Amino acid sequence: MIETGSTGFMLLAASLVMLMTPGLAMFYGGLATKRNILGIMIQSFVSLGWTTVLWVTFGYSLCFSGGDGGIIGNLDKAFLHGVSPSSMYTNGKIPEFVFIAYQMMFAIITPALITGAFVNRVNFKAYFIFLTMWQILVYYPFVHMIWGNGLLAHWGVLDFAGGIVVHATAGFAALASVIYVGGRVDKNSTPNSIPLVAIGSGLLWFGWYGFNAGSEVAVDFVTSLAFLNTDVAASFATVTWLFLEWTHAKKPKFVGLLTGSIAGLATITPCA
Repeated sequence: MIETGSTGFMLLAASLVMLMTPGLAMFYGGLATKRNILGIMIQSFVSLGWTTVLWVTFGYSLCFSGGDGGIIGNLDKAFLHGVSPSSMYTNGKIPEFVFIAYQMMFAIITPALITGAFVNRVNFKAYFIFLTMWQILVYYPFVHMIWGNGLLAHWGVLDFAGGIVVHATAGFAALASVIYVGGRVDKNSTPNSIPLVAIGSGLLWFGWYGFNAGSEVAVDFVTSLAFLNTDVAASFATVTWLFLEWTHAKKPKFVGLLTGSIAGLATITPCA
């Protein structure tokens, strides 16, 4: 029997996580120079389309079908084979279609997180190839190993909302990309629009409630705790970053404040 409250909340949470990708495009777009703003924003927006194609075709199946205790799943649910409107998620509270959509939004934003390292380094063709291969070779295996009852789950690894699956994998990918590709073409890049960074930060903060609280995949006491912890962590990090920069630079800086909020949100994700 569908739990309407949990189902409605998860549809909202999926929508909030989807909104984070345009928010990320604005955040990175504002930090980039004017000549790079469209290039960095299209890298985020293309994931909304292409990642969805990959996810429905075989991504969801590789992440959440078969392969217990393994590194990757199987293709039993490729093209959502065997999933009907009446199929339920394993907790018995929401339709499986809702869970598919929610997890798809995570798959969409994760490679977009890496694009901040690609400004003035990687063209669109190279990024598109990277987006495709990284999803298949890195993201899907990590989702399966931790959230799909795979190898790391059997080892006892816990990740509530994506600190490992999303942020650690994206962070290491960005680092590896920077090391491999080398320095930026334009080393004197400065933000072209701080208001755009602010709008992006606000959308990310707003969407993060769905990112963290929605990861309970139900509405219960844990959901409310994760929601509150998300805001508390972001707020403390925002104020801490503001005062540290104020102390060292002798004046408060808006970009530092905004960066602090994102740092707090990312940090609380695995343990919200």
